[in-house]
Amino acid sequence: MIEFRSPRPEEIGEVVDLINYVFRVSSGMEPTMGRQFPTLLCPDNASNIYVAVDDGKIIANIAIKKNTGIVYGHKISMASMGAVCTHPDYRGKGIGTQLLNKVFDRLNEEKVGIVTISGTRGLYRRNKCVEAGGINTYVLNREKYSYRDLDGTGYKISQHIDDTGVLFDIYQREPVRYQRTRSEFPVLLKAVPMVHPPVDALTTVLAYSEGKDGAGLAYLIGFEDKPGVFKVVEYAGERLAAAWLAGKLLDDAGMNEIIFEVPTYDTVFSSILDSTGKKGELSYYPSTTVRVVNIESLWSEIQNIIDEMWGDGKPPFAIEDLPENVCHDDLETLTRFLFADVDRLSCGKPWDRVFPIPLPWPNGLNYI
Repeated sequence: MIEFRSPRPEEIGEVVDLINYVFRVSSGMEPTMGRQFPTLLCPDNASNIYVAVDDGKIIANIAIKKNTGIVYGHKISMASMGAVCTHPDYRGKGIGTQLLNKVFDRLNEEKVGIVTISGTRGLYRRNKCVEAGGINTYVLNREKYSYRDLDGTGYKISQHIDDTGVLFDIYQREPVRYQRTRSEFPVLLKAVPMVHPPVDALTTVLAYSEGKDGAGLAYLIGFEDKPGVFKVVEYAGERLAAAWLAGKLLDDAGMNEIIFEVPTYDTVFSSILDSTGKKGELSYYPSTTVRVVNIESLWSEIQNIIDEMWGDGKPPFAIEDLPENVCHDDLETLTRFLFADVDRLSCGKPWDRVFPIPLPWPNGLNYI
């Protein structure tokens, strides 16, 4: 009989072995999952990992990392889901679906508002998960990039950053982000969680002011995806300074192209990059799905965001006040209305001023 439960701390090694086999070893890659996801796949997080066990053998896994989203200063209870896998010998038996629904039920009981999931598999879509957050992908070319000559701004560049606290302070100022602790920042930076196949380290460049305080203004964190192509994993800070950093990478680091994935809510940075003459390509967040888990908890948490953005008139105080074409009892429909912004059906003002609510970028250092 299949047992569903959380692993004991001493079983985390077996959990990681299964995950490595499915996501790495079976594809001929190094077993790096434990190193790349140190805050997810660790004994301290065992209570947030869920497994299926057959006769003492762990045969399926879903890992959860509890986190808090910060949206315009307001907190949203979130969870990130990753490392979802079943041993090949046990596939096709519905074990993954049973485990997934048990995890959703548990998160609902714990009043987690929303979960973001690494992947767009049919397993998720069949269980009311949707692609939600939109991005614009920019490929900046050395020959045509125009944000190089900003020396009059007083920007300076550093590629040797001993104190990750300056990066943390910049990230903290982001209007839409995860609540990341100061101690987590260097751990996540070292883990290189989002790069496949893994690289040894990420490159960080920092723009700072040349005044005596040397304040950090913006950073780019990324890696050389292929020779001469720098892919930005995470950026933060003053957007003009970030654009200047891109120019420095193209000129001084010998890059031919820089790839930015910019969330659609970041209209300031998109307008700066659009002005170079290269429009971004619109799509959903790559390899990510979203699902509302606890409607009541989520609605209470986003009410202040709605109140601030609504404008004139009375904002909706109950979820039943949503537009008539939004079935608030259906989690898939509700998730799409609240968070999806690609090919979105307009509901008119003031609805379109408030929704979709932006979610933190899921493919940065907090990627699960």
